[in-house]
Amino acid sequence: MRKSIAVIGCSVFLLLAGYLAGSGALSVAHAGSVTEGTIPKSYGRLVAAIADQIGTGLVFEAEDGTVRFVSMTGMKEGELARYEGTPTQGGIPKSYGHLVTAVVNNGQTALVFEDSAGTIRLLTITGVKEGELKRD
Repeated sequence: MRKSIAVIGCSVFLLLAGYLAGSGALSVAHAGSVTEGTIPKSYGRLVAAIADQIGTGLVFEAEDGTVRFVSMTGMKEGELARYEGTPTQGGIPKSYGHLVTAVVNNGQTALVFEDSAGTIRLLTITGVKEGELKRD
């Protein structure tokens, strides 16, 4: 009788321990095939690498200020032009300064710019200003 109670007790304990160990949110990175591609040097400097719903992407800023989104395979996913004076659809004013980084929050990508006066602006990828911080 004692042996069967011990076996049942140990079985319940192991079952509970296995459930608790397996139910945790565990992320495992699996190595797949190596992806290789090319990116033109005209895309400029790499500003950020972001992970969004379609995978890892790279954000570049060219000498003229154009912001480009590129997938890890080298395919251009999108582009935002910069303008002076007359606004363009989906463009960003050159007066906003240089792109500092890009972030993804709740599935939305945002761009962070800083101008020469130290003003920091947060913009959506469509060029809509979400916020602004001025330095003293």
